Amino acid sequence: MSYILAKVFFSVVKNLDRDKNLKFGENLGSLFWNIGYRRKVILKNLDIAFPDKPLNWKLDIGKKSLQNIGRILTEFPKIPDYVKTGYINEIFQIVKGKELLQNRNKGKILISAHIGNWEVGGAGLAYNFEGIVDLAYRMGNKKLNDYITHIRQSSGIKIVFHDQPLKDFIRALKEGKIITFLADQNTLAHRGVFVDFFGLKASTVTFPAKLSLKYNVDVLFAYSYFDKETKKYYCEIEKIDFIPSGNYDEDLINLTQTYTKKIENAVRKHPDQYLWAHKRWKTRPEGEPENIY
Repeated sequence: MSYILAKVFFSVVKNLDRDKNLKFGENLGSLFWNIGYRRKVILKNLDIAFPDKPLNWKLDIGKKSLQNIGRILTEFPKIPDYVKTGYINEIFQIVKGKELLQNRNKGKILISAHIGNWEVGGAGLAYNFEGIVDLAYRMGNKKLNDYITHIRQSSGIKIVFHDQPLKDFIRALKEGKIITFLADQNTLAHRGVFVDFFGLKASTVTFPAKLSLKYNVDVLFAYSYFDKETKKYYCEIEKIDFIPSGNYDEDLINLTQTYTKKIENAVRKHPDQYLWAHKRWKTRPEGEPENIY
């Protein structure tokens, strides 16, 4: 059923002109907020991240974050056409760090997060640079997973799934490709380490850090944000400066903390465009309450 609903929904919004599409997405996000979609989770996350902000500010940010999700949902099926026509370069612009992805002679790891429109961001990077590979998690519904994957790959993005063999990631790096990770989601304790995120320990994926340390690969951080005046997405890219100490366990934690701090800084700049609906702090260190939500 979810596959059929998604297909019908995408077929409708795909044919809207962009202004109407974005407006429809924002109205959809407002509807989500008004019916209480994930409101408890959103406000809990904002309480953790911004304890000193007043309730009215948190309510406003929470609503805008769902409006941002609405824009992502409605604009997603249009991305292949954006890429095919070159329109992607009109609405997605790299304003910092473009040179970091040019003239590369070895693979790189690019960390990003659920800020702005990560789907447009991935397609925009893939349009401008060859060899962008996105790490993705398979959805439980195979038809829906295949449908979403098809749209992403039609946008010029190569998808590698998290359950594929390690050799697929190593091969991509050896071929000079850029593997991108959305590294801001809660992970099970055995798949990550606990690092500080907005002052509270958060279980964070270590896979990109492991690849970087084992194969001596540079790590970059990139994110994009939406400007309502221009209706464009602006992307910033920077290199994560990290010098390993030689102690692998410490380096793994410290590198993971370093890119998590980059994510936090970006979220602080654009809190209204972050995915607060996700239970980021769900996994807790041993001895703490199991469910803070």
